[in-house]
Amino acid sequence: MDIHFRDLKEHKIIELKGDIDYFSVSELKNAIFKLIHEKTPSIILDLQKVEYMDSSGLGLIVTAHRVMSNYDGKISLVNVCDDIRVILKLATVDTLLTIYSNNAEIE
Repeated sequence: MDIHFRDLKEHKIIELKGDIDYFSVSELKNAIFKLIHEKTPSIILDLQKVEYMDSSGLGLIVTAHRVMSNYDGKISLVNVCDDIRVILKLATVDTLLTIYSNNAEIE
């Protein structure tokens, strides 16, 4: 998995390339929790180049959401493909966090 960071206003964007699964989730977890430990107010995962996510990826997103809510932080997603969007809806993760359709929607 390739992970790149960029800033957009008060948001820290994490651009991902590759699958989010059992084999790659620890690398993503380290990247997210480094920002969480810095009390980053807004983290957005850009999934434009991600075609697959398994339950370990879902679990990581939910855990990050819970931890960030303790300090009023927010994790969101952007550029989510249809297959992953269906999984997020089935797991009701879409009710926990904001899912932007594209970069232009990010405030």
